[in-house]
Amino acid sequence: MAVSVESMGALSEALKLEQDGYAFYVKAADKVKDETCKEMLLSLAEDEKVHEAMIARQLQALEVEGGFVVIPGITAGEVDLSAKLFPPDPVAIEGKVADMASELEAILMALEVESASYDHYRKSCMATEDIEGQNMFRWLAGAELTHFNILMSNYEAINQRATWA
Repeated sequence: MAVSVESMGALSEALKLEQDGYAFYVKAADKVKDETCKEMLLSLAEDEKVHEAMIARQLQALEVEGGFVVIPGITAGEVDLSAKLFPPDPVAIEGKVADMASELEAILMALEVESASYDHYRKSCMATEDIEGQNMFRWLAGAELTHFNILMSNYEAINQRATWA
């Protein structure tokens, strides 16, 4: 199978998104004071490393073997790839929980990171003809959607009650 320039580009961009996501989460975890928030951010950072390794493996497969490969243990669930994610409006939280401002800012930025990654995987899945490529991009989109939902739950909990979900 001929290596698709689009697939190589999509994977290269995905690799950068995961590397940037990891760097963001580690840096954000270092800056926040709340231990629960710190643990959540570090957990998300570790997930980004797993995603990075998966993407690197697929890049290698495309370069060496000429196509995507099956990744054992990865089953793509149902993800509505037509749906976009939208981070919440930061103005809505102004003045409500001043003592958690840095945590809320970190979560808002993290929502943007996850939204960008999800959008990339969603579009890549729809553009990829290779079934294993579609499965990988769908799985990654689902993982980023899960991250987005975790972050959104905590954002809403802090915004409404000033506590962690």
